[in-house]
Amino acid sequence: MAAQQPILRPKDIISASLQKAVVVKLKSQKLIRGTLNSFDQHLNLFLINAEEIQESNVVSLGDVIIRGDNVILLIFPKEEG
Repeated sequence: MAAQQPILRPKDIISASLQKAVVVKLKSQKLIRGTLNSFDQHLNLFLINAEEIQESNVVSLGDVIIRGDNVILLIFPKEEG
């Protein structure tokens, strides 16, 4: 019998991505990339060294807090191994 993988809740996945680079897609269709410093139960995100990814350039934003109700998608780093 194959070993079953543990069931991961969204909170577990986000927690595993703390201090790693993530990309956040907002309702406004903007893409924000930064290091996930912290989050809360409302999916409010605190990103450090954030930048907005635009079609032809990248705009530095510094440290930002993104309100959770603006988030439609989180892209996490690929796991190595």
